[in-house]
Amino acid sequence: MSNNPKFNDWQKKFPNLFKEYPRSGFYLSKGWEVLVGTLCNILESTIVTLPQELRDEVYCVQVKEKFGGLRFYMNKETPYISGAIDMAENMSYRICETCGKAGERRGGSYIQVLCNKHFKDKEKK
Repeated sequence: MSNNPKFNDWQKKFPNLFKEYPRSGFYLSKGWEVLVGTLCNILESTIVTLPQELRDEVYCVQVKEKFGGLRFYMNKETPYISGAIDMAENMSYRICETCGKAGERRGGSYIQVLCNKHFKDKEKK
């Protein structure tokens, strides 16, 4: 178990994908939880069908946001896994990181994907 309760919940749901706390971190915005959950369901169900010798080497090493988009890194990937991750990462550019509604990349010193409401809230601060 890690010191990150959020990660521990994800690890219980997806034990083959999250074999241990990712050495480079697990940072997930609330608004992307449905997107990442769907991706994890796809990856977990794919991993369990792999040959045993490959299954043990295919796992997540990092989840984060960078330049307004989701980044999901694996130790090893199959072409199918790479495609699923690419699709989720591309979809993240249209999903508000805060609430999960439709959003767009918003610039400034820190790029984020935000819906109109959360962008206005951020501008007020």
